[in-house]
Amino acid sequence: MDISDTDIILTVLNGDTDKFAILIDKYKNKIFKVVSMHIPHDYVEEVANDIFFKSYKSLKTFKNDSPFINWLTVIAIRTCKDFWRQKYSQKDMPMSSFDEETEQSFELGIDYRTPEANILNDEKYKMLMKAMEHLKPVERTIISMMYAEERSIAEISSITGMTISNIKVTAFRARKKLSEILNNMM
Repeated sequence: MDISDTDIILTVLNGDTDKFAILIDKYKNKIFKVVSMHIPHDYVEEVANDIFFKSYKSLKTFKNDSPFINWLTVIAIRTCKDFWRQKYSQKDMPMSSFDEETEQSFELGIDYRTPEANILNDEKYKMLMKAMEHLKPVERTIISMMYAEERSIAEISSITGMTISNIKVTAFRARKKLSEILNNMM
């Protein structure tokens, strides 16, 4: 029988803190995916750990008026923004490590693509991630939520607090900007 997130949260809040590991195991891949769209590869694990630590410390504030993953995603996005704020305040512009290991496979399965197709897809992924670095944080957030996380506009609105029309306009502008950046890269 599958235990609901709410039951796990209540158990953790009642003192069985080890049960929080169930939530971590359940959502770690999704959080890593969100973080990897916003943060250079070298920092993804560190930021993801911060997210789970913050969510554990703030668990009593979870209101259960939306799914736990939405609440966790809000914490993830804010933590990513905090990461960049800290980096900018240090005047240290981090260089992403996309030329090194970019293999970030969070989903299990067999890859039937040829090695040439894998290399081509990796190159496309690297180019896209480089182009994403040129977007504003809000644009990066909207695009990654729409395409990497496959969230609906209504879900994005619920998580970000932005209006649906504002999300559509931001996504349109971000896609246009990405297209221009990618065309200039080729």
